[in-house]
Amino acid sequence: MVAEMPVAPQPDLDVDVRALRSWQAVDEDGDPVLVVKDDDVTVVIDMGFGGSWNAAIRAAESLGAEAFKYALRLRALQERAVGNGS
Repeated sequence: MVAEMPVAPQPDLDVDVRALRSWQAVDEDGDPVLVVKDDDVTVVIDMGFGGSWNAAIRAAESLGAEAFKYALRLRALQERAVGNGS
């Protein structure tokens, strides 16, 4: 049985994963941030002010895990498309 996927909400912005680049940097205070950029959009992911280290670490781990699962889903779709002659 395939789990149903929720319908995505309306985005505030779209990032094209085909042109996606990401890297670690520091903000103006020297704190670590994650930069995610495609050809049009730049997103800087930071910890925020006064937040919990553990909450930030768990959120970053969750982001990484979801990105990995997304890559696996794309690979499965690619293999299905190639298998169907697409």
